[in-house]
Amino acid sequence: MMDKFEAMQRFVLVAQFGSFTKAADALGLPKSSISNAIQGLESELGTRLFHRSTRSVTLTQDGEVYLPQCQTLLAELDALGSQFQRNPNDVRGILRVDMPSRFAATVVIPNLADFIEKYPNIRLKISSADYRVDMIKEGIDCVIRVGSLDDSSLIARPLTQYRSLNCVSPSYIKKFGIPQTIAELANHKLIEYSPSLGNLSAQFEYMDNGKVRQQSMPSSLAVNGTDAYLEACLSGLGIAQIPMIGAESFIKKGLLIPILSEFEAEPMPVSLLYPSRRQPTKRLTVFMDWLQSITRTT
Repeated sequence: MMDKFEAMQRFVLVAQFGSFTKAADALGLPKSSISNAIQGLESELGTRLFHRSTRSVTLTQDGEVYLPQCQTLLAELDALGSQFQRNPNDVRGILRVDMPSRFAATVVIPNLADFIEKYPNIRLKISSADYRVDMIKEGIDCVIRVGSLDDSSLIARPLTQYRSLNCVSPSYIKKFGIPQTIAELANHKLIEYSPSLGNLSAQFEYMDNGKVRQQSMPSSLAVNGTDAYLEACLSGLGIAQIPMIGAESFIKKGLLIPILSEFEAEPMPVSLLYPSRRQPTKRLTVFMDWLQSITRTT
């Protein structure tokens, strides 16, 4: 008889993929073994967990309730089984992490060989969604966020703070010049970074005697991704407020020019977050420690 926890793992995979076939492919199993596992769970629970059609597999209302409970239990069992691992070679498994694309490109990926060499049996899966992922539903172990935090259901581990630079491209300066004061911003354009792409006016943020101020500015473009934000600035589409870690290499090449250095935005905190009801696995703990060590030096 199939272990109940194996059946729960298969249920979680089907929920994440929205497909029996994809879940079977991920495990290298026949589709029938996945179907049988789900049917066994449904029979034991006395309820249907999925709506099935020829086009899609979606969670029922009971399935929506059952999913986070399964994930929490499986994560706790995983953490319990890994807590006594001492040898780096013994730390194993898949670790799913979501982070901004620019943070991945400038901080994590260039240093990742060191982590992989030390923990060869951890398989990292890094996503750069540039939107607020549903950690529970998407099976994400932790996320890295740049900026202020507003989700109290997650445990936050501060990593570092990044100075934010006001930047423009040489082509922008050639066309519009360089503003020297806050008042002159009325004659310039701001590239708006907004994860929600809302309808509020574009705001230039700056520190004034220890207080955060905002100045409304004209804007022709709003984006919700860090790569698009940087590219828009490099293309001369306006002023962008970019973390120094992401702007430094472009400044050295002369592709970006810092401006209004006396009116920089508040430093941006960088945090790692994971679900509060989960005991961290050993692989998550060592990844958090490693990430904290490299962000202290970048």
